Amino acid sequence: MTATSARNYHGIFKTKKAKLLAIKYNLELDSKQAYIHHDSHITTIDVQFIVDNLWLDHFMYNAPKPLSIISKHEYDHIYYDLTYKFPVLFNFSYS
Repeated sequence: MTATSARNYHGIFKTKKAKLLAIKYNLELDSKQAYIHHDSHITTIDVQFIVDNLWLDHFMYNAPKPLSIISKHEYDHIYYDLTYKFPVLFNFSYS
């Protein structure tokens, strides 16, 4: 491993995708304590877990939207994605 490949330009995040998702949802960028993780860096799955729960709160308990500016298409996509991931929470069954 060379010195340039050993550098982590994403801080506590393992990938650029994880960091950009955290930035998009205004999540913590400096403290690993804000995330559920089992690795030395925060993965996209760790960030997605928090984002999914923010949206679940919105759809199930009428909490404010995690993103204030979002297209109708993207909003519907998030809703249907969550109903597929968590059908029991939305009282759906895919049989």
